Parts: sequence; structure tokens; C-alpha cells
Amino acid sequence: MALALLASCATKGGGGTGGAGITVFVGKIVTLDAQGTVAEAVSVDGLGRILKVGTEEAVTDGLGSGVEWVRLQPEQVLMPGFIDPHMHLLPTLAQNLLGTHNLAPCLPPPYRLDTPKDCSTHADLLSALQSMQVKSAGANAGKEFVLGMNLDPSRQQFVRGKCCVSGEVPFMNQPKLYLDACVSKDRPVLILDQSGHLAYVNEKAFEVVCKGARKCKPPESVTANGGRWVEDDNGNYTGLLQESAAFAPFMAAMEKGLGLAHSNPRQLVEEYEKDIARGIQDLRRAGLTTIADGGLASASQVQAVKFLAEQKDFPLRVTALVTHDAATQGNIQATGPSCDPSRDSQCKLPKWLGAGGIKLWVDGSTQGCTALLGPPYVYLADGGHCSDAKEGEADFANVQAIVDVLSPLWATKSWRFQLHANGNLANQWALDAFAQLQQQQVSPHRVLLIHNTVGQEQLSKNIGDMRKGAYVAADGKPVPSLDVRVTHLIGHVAYWGAAFKGMLGEEGARNLDPMAFDRRYGIPFSIHSDSMVTPARPLWFVEQAVTRRTWAYPDFTETFVLGPEHAVTVEEALRAVTVEPARQHEIDQWVGSIEPGKVADFVVLGANPLDYDKARGGDPTQISRIPVIQTYLNGRATVGGN
Repeated sequence: MALALLASCATKGGGGTGGAGITVFVGKIVTLDAQGTVAEAVSVDGLGRILKVGTEEAVTDGLGSGVEWVRLQPEQVLMPGFIDPHMHLLPTLAQNLLGTHNLAPCLPPPYRLDTPKDCSTHADLLSALQSMQVKSAGANAGKEFVLGMNLDPSRQQFVRGKCCVSGEVPFMNQPKLYLDACVSKDRPVLILDQSGHLAYVNEKAFEVVCKGARKCKPPESVTANGGRWVEDDNGNYTGLLQESAAFAPFMAAMEKGLGLAHSNPRQLVEEYEKDIARGIQDLRRAGLTTIADGGLASASQVQAVKFLAEQKDFPLRVTALVTHDAATQGNIQATGPSCDPSRDSQCKLPKWLGAGGIKLWVDGSTQGCTALLGPPYVYLADGGHCSDAKEGEADFANVQAIVDVLSPLWATKSWRFQLHANGNLANQWALDAFAQLQQQQVSPHRVLLIHNTVGQEQLSKNIGDMRKGAYVAADGKPVPSLDVRVTHLIGHVAYWGAAFKGMLGEEGARNLDPMAFDRRYGIPFSIHSDSMVTPARPLWFVEQAVTRRTWAYPDFTETFVLGPEHAVTVEEALRAVTVEPARQHEIDQWVGSIEPGKVADFVVLGANPLDYDKARGGDPTQISRIPVIQTYLNGRATVGGN
């Protein structure tokens, strides 16, 4: 693919063209191994495997003249390449196809760089909708969809009186009214919420899906998979769709596919090569070398992502999860990389690491009011955005229903399992489902709770107990030890923290992403973007986890630290974007730290993040400003392919 290039500020010199093809990196090297080693040099063979790590003298001892040298500048540091343990690649890349239809609100000032060009017009909901430049579709007006992404009613204020709509009806009570008035009433309109769990459609969209009728029953696929077309008190659809199963029929109805709606994702990749390349380069410039795609919904999506990863100049490795229903219905089998350098001396680790995980959603979105909460938490009745949500909701009727759909896949022993759970009760349901499955058959794999957003100390203790083999299931029987880990969407603190105070109250918001509980009960944790939900920029994650700063929308004048007891050290946060994600996805034998025998996937930074820790006299609020100089896969700079 025609990927844009970045020049490396690292200098090269010496060596020749013969010899064993060894490359030696010299400078400050933060290995993030178990001992926290800071080395002077690392050598890499011609297949990209790390040979030695240590002092420059020890690493270079006995090397001949055919060595290639990469010497860092004095202020630079070499680290393991960053890993985003949970994101969605195709939707992330599709955002670059939308233009004025990307409706995301502005990010807080420290992170403003990569927000949409016109994000200032997105401060309120209706202005964001009005900013969409909708062209006439002519004769196809009644069928050609208008697609928007990243609207966020939890942060974008609802200002009455715009779009010539009178009255006091809140946006969330009647979205289709405002989509008709602000976007188009002649064309079907589908707007995806930034949470990924809600969508909004107008009246014309219902007519298209209902084949000319203004109302029809949702397909069985909607209700069977936790989806809901919300109705008002009179039994009419409001235009609010909850969970991806609910808006899948609208996506399928689009005649002209954009991003998620494309009937042939591989064709989409080829057709929009230049636009997609821009998004790929954004990931590379953020220092990422590996990403985990958190839920491919079909064999064609798996093939599209695999196709991307196998392109010559693609600068990332990709490991993927498959949704539980896609794996079951499509008879998809777990896969790994085509060769393993730890077993095959001639293997150069490929960029496509396979789809070896199963993804299941236990509940919805915390800011989308569909997270499943349990005592002591409920959505506050006077909390504004989620005032009618109460305890939220689950995507399944009960724990047994989760067990039933996962049991056949669990029995194969070939998959790792990762369950999306935002609310504290959703996390407990996930844990109880794992307990039943583990009692049926002991899994050889690590399992992961994705988000683990609404923290509760007893819940974290339960997770720790299951890790130690001390958890007792609901039937009173002990559960064999299961390696349960968690990954947190730290953007919940940085971007939604103030909003959550209104939704969940002071205590609920304070315990978002409860890393102090993780530490207390021995739970390994990582941090992720869930992109498109938040930008995939690991240095931002590190800063947000260390500072716990949050801002109130829309003007960001109110800023405060949310749950300071859950702040982590810079080293803990760096491990949460390197070695721990690698362990969670069972790729740590290859990547995640700089150690002999692993693969040389590196990032060069313009400064050492460890120096920004308060304990060292640094300012952690500046971590996000550290420049990313270059990334390497298999020891080769991603500039010119690898």
C-alpha cells in the first residue's frame, strides 16, 4: 500500500554489507523485562530475532565488520513497540472516509491535535448534526443512506430550539425527530454513537428496513442478540437503537457501503487505499507495532484484516478476536501466525498473527446507559443523560445463557476468551460464567475482562481469588485456578469522567478503571483505546493512567483528578501498553519486552517516559507530548517496509 513515510532521527553508521546480517541498536534501552533492565545495546539477527541485550561491550563482543548500527541520539530511548490490546481496525480506518460526517466532540486541550478539523462546531448535538454536508441523492434519495459516526450525547450538550424544532423533547427521547430536522427527512439517516453500542435513525431509515412500511417488527436476529429498537409510550419507534444487533439491519440496507457497511471489506480496502493508508499511518506515528482487533463479525472481515496485514508496507502486527456468533455460525477455527520463530529457526514472524480469540458482549456502554450495574450502583434518576436507565441492561438474560453459547467453543480448548463487561454486575456475570465453564473443563488459556469500567473492591477480590484458585462458584464448589486479566479503557476517565459523576455519582465515577484494586488483588491489567471510541495513542493512555485528569464538556474549564488512589506509576502504565497486552493475547513469547529470543519490534521515543514520573521529579502531564521518532518490526524500520 502507498503508505506515507516518516524520516527517522536515529543515526546509522559503520558496518558493511556482508557478515551475518546483524543489526546493533545502541543507546538507552528500556527493556521492560521482569527485572526492569535498562540496557546500552541490543543485537538483532537477519530474521528480526533478538540475540543479546546488555552493555555495548558485551553485545558487540566478537562481532565482525558486517554489522549495521543504529545509534540513538542522547535524549532518545528505545522501548518495546506499543500494543493496543483492544480496538476495532476497520471502523477506525473507515473514519477517514467520512469527511464532515465524523461528528466526534473535541478532545480536551492536551489531546486536541488529532480531533476533527471542525470539532468546534460539534460542541452540541444538533450543531454536530447540522454540520453534516448532505448532498442530494437525486432519484435514489429514498434509498441511499446518509452515514455519520461518533456522535456522543453523553458529552455533546442538547441545546433546544435548533433545526427549527420547537418544544422540549430531549434528543435521546426522540432522535428520529432531530435527524429528520437537522440532517435529512428525504434520505435514510444512520448515525453511530461514539460508544459503538448505540445508533440513531430517522423515519426514512425505518421505511427502508421495513420495506416501505413505517413500522415493522425487528428481525429475530436483533432481539436474540441483545438488540432493541426503542419505543415511546405510544408504541412508536423513537429512532434510538441499542446494541450492534439492533442497527445491523440498517447497516445491511445501505446500498453504498462505507466502512462497516461494505459488503466486501477486502474490496473496500482496495477501493479506498489512500484514505485508509492515512489512518494506518496515524497508528504507526503513535508508536504502535501491534494491535488487537477486538471483534471481527464475519469471515469476510477476518479476510479483510488479514489482507491488510499482509501488505508489504503495512507497519503493524495484528492479532484478532472473532465474535462468538460468527465463530459458531460460520464454523471459523482459531488460527495463529503462519510460522513461529521460537520453534522454527527460519521463521520471520509474520504481521498477521491470526484470529485466535473469542469476543462476547455481556453488556453495553457505560456512557450509553446500557452497562449492567449492581449494588451499590445505579444510573442516577437526576443524572440527566441516563436518568431513566436505572440498573442498565445485559445482552443476555442471565449467566447461564452466556455459558450456553460459549460452552461448545470452550470445549475445543483452542480459543482464548475475552468478555466485554462495563458495569460491575456485568463483570460478575462474566466471572460466574467463566467459573461454570472452568468447572466443566479446565482451560489452557488466559481469559480477559474487557473494560472492567465500574469498579467495586469485592468484584476485584473475586477476580483475584479466581486467579489463585480460591473462588467458590454459586453452586458452592471451588473453581480451578483460571488466569483472569483485565484491560481498561482509560479514556473513560480522561474524556467522560465529569459526565460519569452525573450518571453514577461521586463514588461510582471515582472507581472507574480501578487500578488500585487490580494492584491490591494481584490482577494484571492493560490499557487500551477501543478505537474508534478513543484515539489509539498509547502515550496518551500512559499519561491518563498516571494523572487521572478529567475535563467537563463543552468548554473544558472544569478539570480535576478523578479517583487519585487509582493512579499508577509510569512504569506500570508502560507495561500496560507493552508486555501485559502481549501476555493477554498470548503473544508474549514473541513481543512485549526486549529480551533474547523475542522479536525486535521497537519504538524510538524522543525522551524517556520514566523520567516523567513524579517520584523522579518529572511532570507526568507532559508524557503525551513525547515525540515518537520511529517504529521497527523484525528489527527493520517501518519507513520502507519490512
